[in-house]
Amino acid sequence: MSSLARVLLAAAFASLAHGHSQILNAQGDSGSPSSVGFLVEDDIARNCTSISPCQQDATIIRDAEIVANIANECGRTELGGNIDVGENTENALAANAVTQVSPGGEITVTIHQVNADGAGPYTCDMDPTGNSLGATGQIPLEVTNNVPGANGFSQAKTVDFNMTVKMPSDMNCTGASTGNICTVRCRNNALAGPFGGCFPVQQAGADTKTNVASEITTTQTLDGVQKQVEQNKQDLAAAIAANQQEGSDEGKAAAASVKKVLNQPDPVINEFPVQTPELAQPGAADNAANNNNNNNNNNNDANAGNNNNGGAKAGGNNNGQAGNGNGRQRGGKNGGNGNGASGNGNTATGNGFTGGQGNGRQRGGNNNNNNKRFTRWIGRELFNLRQ
Repeated sequence: MSSLARVLLAAAFASLAHGHSQILNAQGDSGSPSSVGFLVEDDIARNCTSISPCQQDATIIRDAEIVANIANECGRTELGGNIDVGENTENALAANAVTQVSPGGEITVTIHQVNADGAGPYTCDMDPTGNSLGATGQIPLEVTNNVPGANGFSQAKTVDFNMTVKMPSDMNCTGASTGNICTVRCRNNALAGPFGGCFPVQQAGADTKTNVASEITTTQTLDGVQKQVEQNKQDLAAAIAANQQEGSDEGKAAAASVKKVLNQPDPVINEFPVQTPELAQPGAADNAANNNNNNNNNNNDANAGNNNNGGAKAGGNNNGQAGNGNGRQRGGKNGGNGNGASGNGNTATGNGFTGGQGNGRQRGGNNNNNNKRFTRWIGRELFNLRQ
């Protein structure tokens, strides 16, 4: 089956899966703003059960569609399609429409049940990073005072229900531009759905955070990456065609018509700063690696632990008895690791300071610049030169 056929077939099934609930409000700590479910439209009527207009902004959240890359973790609406969590979160922040909640606090969530299969029970979970998760990884949340129903069905219609969602005591929201946003997702278990929605919450009392790229732990398995690549290849042609249609005059006119009918305002646009992250400093492990085994530069008392030990009979790395050192050095059968004054070993690589900087306690310690024996040798050489 071609990708275009798959998309058209999915659209046909979607037209049969009439969404039946919306998240009209989410209120956290007292005095904070309230949140609204993503892509829930204020001007759609709530006094009817018809497919259009009353079900058009209901959210459908299906794991199979998330895995197949049809929608992300917050699903889609029949009117707006896939819900862009990042964009909708930033729009809500700019409009001061994100509720705040403290760790261990509670959120009152208002569910509008359009008709029979918008009923309860609802389960809720949370993406602490805002929008980085897919079908799995969300943190389950405790729900009390749930919406009445069984398997997503009841006889209620056009009714609002309040349920309570409890936040974890150790919540740590890190998402969005502020670095302190979580995304809460609620959905029922209706086979035609699941129906529900997502909304943003801001952790009360948490400072804004600046993420560091090297500390981000989100990841994907190799198998998951490969499957995603194959799925994207299959979907690309149909996606390009849909994008071209959306950008056509007809597509733009349709979008403008919907915006006018729903009286949708333009989002508030904030001006974001241009940031220059600080340069990352090398870690302790990196510094240790640059110190040539730490024995060369850290006054180690080891007898022969350095890369260029002047004292080891075996001569260290380049020290053999035929070493480059002056034969008149004390501890002479080692030959020294080259000239003790510079301690550079006269080796091809020049690693180490012949017995280490200040390693005067090494055996054969004639490589220490502070060694009195070396001082006496210098004196004798200068005396010989004057003769």
